[in-house]
Amino acid sequence: MVVITGGASGLGWAAAELFVERGWYVVIADKNHEPARARIGARSAAMETVFLDVTSTQSADAVFDAVAARHGRLDALVNSAGIQHWTSLAQIDWDAWSSVLDVNLTGTLRCLQAAGRQMLKQGSGAIVNLSSVAGARGVPGRTPYAASKAGVEAVTRSAAVEWARAGIRVNAVAPGYVESELVDEYVKAGKLSLPPVLERIPMRRLARPSEVADLIYYLCSDESSYITGQVIAVDGGFLADYGVAPPEASRGS
Repeated sequence: MVVITGGASGLGWAAAELFVERGWYVVIADKNHEPARARIGARSAAMETVFLDVTSTQSADAVFDAVAARHGRLDALVNSAGIQHWTSLAQIDWDAWSSVLDVNLTGTLRCLQAAGRQMLKQGSGAIVNLSSVAGARGVPGRTPYAASKAGVEAVTRSAAVEWARAGIRVNAVAPGYVESELVDEYVKAGKLSLPPVLERIPMRRLARPSEVADLIYYLCSDESSYITGQVIAVDGGFLADYGVAPPEASRGS
């Protein structure tokens, strides 16, 4: 069974659907768990939802203790809960900085720690943290988000090497731009223009949520049994791109 934080929507929900399709039992742990409960009721009996506030160590410990007691084991954790705020660097909103770091970085660590305690007892487990291409690139207006995701990658590597001999694998998935309600909101609010984004992506399209979910599932499955400590981008070539357009004659047809 797998616990997915922030699984009520977005990439977390896409992953939840895939896990159920592959025969897993899924616990969606989300602050907005009531809407998730209604969504689950209409889709699958192989899911349940619990309230989780990732900014509270007490909440994280209680959720993972209860899950382990109820189900007897915890095979995987997907840390997908996250937020972001836009703020200028010169006049940074310190409340935004604190809230983004507390949810995205410290919240990931809280859940990783609470899940890890259960996995250490059973001698096995897989953890996938959600990072972003923002963790490896400069992102104007989103310094707190970029810093939080860079921190998630550091936590991922440290946890992976510390727990490797205990049978626990820890990896991270770093999506690029994904088709989502959030992206739609940014476009409508004038915070994001898609044409230059698509021009920057070698594959010239956004990722589908299912494409990110596929990698999340793979890293939790036995098929990736020798993979740990890795940050894998799902970005259509965004990070690999040198950033200079090739001459017309050298472009692939």
